[in-house]
Amino acid sequence: MARAREIFLCPPTHVELTYSINPWMDTSAPFSRDVAMKQWEGLVEAYSDVFGSRWVHVCPPQEGLTEVCFFGDSVFLCEGKALFGEFRHPERAAERPYVQSFLEQQGFASRNVPEGVTFEGAGETVMWRDKIVFGFGKRSDEVVRHFLRQAFGHDTIDLEMEDEAFYHLDTAFLPLADDLIAYYPGAFGPIDNATIESFDCDKIKISEEDAHRFACNAIVRDHVIFGTQGCDLWDELRPLGFEVIELDVSEFLKLGGGIKCLTLQHYVTGSWRSTTRRPALEG
Repeated sequence: MARAREIFLCPPTHVELTYSINPWMDTSAPFSRDVAMKQWEGLVEAYSDVFGSRWVHVCPPQEGLTEVCFFGDSVFLCEGKALFGEFRHPERAAERPYVQSFLEQQGFASRNVPEGVTFEGAGETVMWRDKIVFGFGKRSDEVVRHFLRQAFGHDTIDLEMEDEAFYHLDTAFLPLADDLIAYYPGAFGPIDNATIESFDCDKIKISEEDAHRFACNAIVRDHVIFGTQGCDLWDELRPLGFEVIELDVSEFLKLGGGIKCLTLQHYVTGSWRSTTRRPALEG
């Protein structure tokens, strides 16, 4: 299974809940930036313990970019390459140039989807085995699958998001191992549910309650899972040999984001052994 070589985050220094672009964002709800910062610091500490601090990178925050703490929503990283997209909503448009500048300074070879094409990065993409699972329909355009294949040289598995509340793939689909995935059927239509059921692996269908706790919005490092606290899914996985680190990210859930939203992974596969981030882009 592809794994994250390193991760990138950005602190919620300027986060606020002043607009609504998804069903989770209620501008009348109480929201605390201080609580969000403490929760984010707990996540970073947990990552440093498992990944090692040298593989956990923090981008400085930027005033005015209130949701850049969801650092991967404009980019997908794999094997030293970066594909950048554009946001569906103009409220977040300024994040992409800032994130792109930072990652290019880190040595990633970058390219962008064509003008007029929307692609919300790591929110819509996850590696499973040696393929890129790609979600489209609510925030990203279906045509992006071609740009993913061209940029990274990996085949894609394309799934259409059907529910406004689960607008990104990573809210409803979680690869746990090469032979195990978890997913929320309510986020997909009948055709894509049938596609997922056809995968030659074991599958766990999560409940609507767990889906609303963002159980699928987790990070998996080998058999260690960083997940939202209080999900029933974790009780199913512990007997299978998984260690689950449950974390409180309740302030971020009010914005429609969870642990994976806060975490940009740089994926590598078994065929990529380079110690540099500077390969040439294909195509």
